[in-house]
Formats: sequence, C-alpha cells, structure tokens
Amino acid sequence: MPGLNTPEQINVNLSGSVLSLKLPPHYSSDGFEARCAPIETMNIYDPSGYSGDPVGTAVFNSKCFISRRWEIFGPLTQLQFDGLISFVAVVERIDSLPEGMSCFNPNHFEQVINRLIFKMGPEQPAFGKKVGPVNWRTEVKNDCLWVCYEMRKADDGDPNSFAPSQFSSYAVTPLDDHHYIRLMFHNLGYKPAEYSNRFVNSVRDKVLNSVTLTLSEHALKRKADVQAHWPDATMSQQRPPYNWIYPEWRDGDTSKGELHTVITRYHTQPPEFYL
Repeated sequence: MPGLNTPEQINVNLSGSVLSLKLPPHYSSDGFEARCAPIETMNIYDPSGYSGDPVGTAVFNSKCFISRRWEIFGPLTQLQFDGLISFVAVVERIDSLPEGMSCFNPNHFEQVINRLIFKMGPEQPAFGKKVGPVNWRTEVKNDCLWVCYEMRKADDGDPNSFAPSQFSSYAVTPLDDHHYIRLMFHNLGYKPAEYSNRFVNSVRDKVLNSVTLTLSEHALKRKADVQAHWPDATMSQQRPPYNWIYPEWRDGDTSKGELHTVITRYHTQPPEFYL
C-alpha cells in the first residue's frame, strides 16, 4: 500500500478539542483528489456543512473533516490494485437524544451507538442485510473512551462471494453531550478473505494506535459534571451481534417528496433511549 510506512501527522481542532493522528497519504491510481482534505479547524457548533440522513426515527447529522483512499497492491499487481480502504473522519451530531442524556455518560453513549448501528442495518435495507456489531471492544486513551466495532455483510451462502472481505470498521468517541467523532474504514478486500482482512485490520490498528484526543476545557468540565451525576454508569465491554429481522420496505417516489427507501413495517423495532 503506497505510503503505509510514511504516514502524515495530522492535527484537527474541533471547537477546542484536538484530534491528532497519523495517516498514510491519499493514493488514487486514477489521479482523483481526496474528497475532503484534512480540515485544520472546524466549528462543530456551526450548523452549516452538516449532512443529514432522515431515514428512520433517529436523526444523525455528520460533518466530514478527513477523507482519503488507500489502494492495496499485490506483488504481481503493480498496475491494478487488489483492494482499497476508504478512510473517512466525521463529527456526528445526534439531534434526537432526549433532554438530560449525554454522550459523556457511557451508558447513554452506548445507546447512541446502538441507534446508529440500527440505522446502518435494518433502516438501510436497500444496501443488503448487515451483521453488527462485530468485534465490539472499548479502550480508554488519554482519558477518552473509544468504542470500536465492525459492520459486515450477512452471509449470502455464495462460496465465490467477496462479502467476507468487504466490511467497515468504526471507532467512535464523545466530544460533548450531543457530538462525537466517528472514524470509518470502509474495506473492499480481495481473496482469500483471511489474508485481506488481516492486512486491512493491521492498517486500521496502525492508524488507531496513533490517535490522541485532547478535550477542550469546556468539554472536560462538562464530562466531569456528567461523571459526577452518574458515577456508576458503565458500557458493555463485549457485545454479540444483533439478531435483526429486517423490515418490509419499498422504493420511494422521490418526485412526490418521498425518501429513496420507505419502510412500511418494522419487525425488529428501533431501540429507544432511556435515562
């Protein structure tokens, strides 16, 4: 993978909280530029620039601050890549979190992630069935709680399918009551999946091992207030994947103002927030 061993140091100021990480340089053999060059300073409270996804019953809005592509070449494929990783970093805002809840409360933050995972799974049925969360784990770095997990395609029974090597990994951490960082690694791998997955996961781990978040004074004070209010709040250290039953749905009529996907009947209900 070009640039894997010569990463760039990147620092992003997110309304006073600073994210630092090392990333391999963007590489596209077709010559396309990165969709979002690293943004050095972002006001996460400025509503402009956020893109929303109105599907479902919870509203998440995101603002991208890094996007790059990394192509993977084998020893015999110098002219055409075998696979690729699309890395995207966003600040996400959840607008449907009930009053009194905070992402700095580990239990509340797990509920936010649960709702996000449901939106990425049953509430996007047009993209095929997903399995998640896979390989859920938590880690505290620089006194910041990070949650890592994967979303995978459901087994379609096709032995020739590339699905086992095509999946996404995520790392998320709170910035304040309603905002959090989500780092995304979208993998389009190759066969055999065992070797492909081992490599893309090594790239992910190398990036995540370089990550440091230093919260702003305002965020640290708010975090301390939340922890004082809920001193015993915890988050699951391990999680099995959900056993979803996907909803009934149809293609929407966008000329009539409908969404591209219209869910007509839920079987597995969306998770609800609770204090």
